[in-house]
Amino acid sequence: MTTRSPIHKLFCYVDETGQDTQGRLFVVAVVVTESVRDDLRQQCMAIESESGKGQRKWVKSKRDRRLAYIRQVLALPALKGRCCFAAYYDHLDYLEATVQAIAGSLRLAESGVYQATVLIDGLPRSEEREVGLHLRRLGVSTKKVRGVNDETDVLIRLADAMCGFVRAALEGQPDMRGLLDEQLRAGVIRRLSAE
Repeated sequence: MTTRSPIHKLFCYVDETGQDTQGRLFVVAVVVTESVRDDLRQQCMAIESESGKGQRKWVKSKRDRRLAYIRQVLALPALKGRCCFAAYYDHLDYLEATVQAIAGSLRLAESGVYQATVLIDGLPRSEEREVGLHLRRLGVSTKKVRGVNDETDVLIRLADAMCGFVRAALEGQPDMRGLLDEQLRAGVIRRLSAE
């Protein structure tokens, strides 16, 4: 009698930035969590409040509040190695880049049998099925793919902040660049190779 490995439930929160650069720089940030997300949600909400960032998008927050928020969030043990990003240069196929980043993040996060729920900021309903099909072609086991509004979910707001943080670092903001380098060395954030 063979025993089956339990299916690990993962949740993937995704945001992207850079379409305004016409492909010069496109960043996809992915946060992968386990099925038990309530503690992480509570911690992130507390940090939003303590830092003064609140529920605002990254770009609508003041610089000092952004920095306070991202430093506190990156110190959470539950996020170590669970925040990934891919940076694409001179790349215009945004949907494909997003799919590749999601697949790469899930490969890093889980080596066993898993099923992922993928939540993407601003993804139109008309593209949900297409993204799901692309992911399955890449061998990603998905339960569902959904577009969500970043103001309604604290973990999507986290992915939005990760995206803004990484973009600011890659565009040369010294405090953000230094923090990103530090977090990459510590293994808190992982950089995916852009394909």
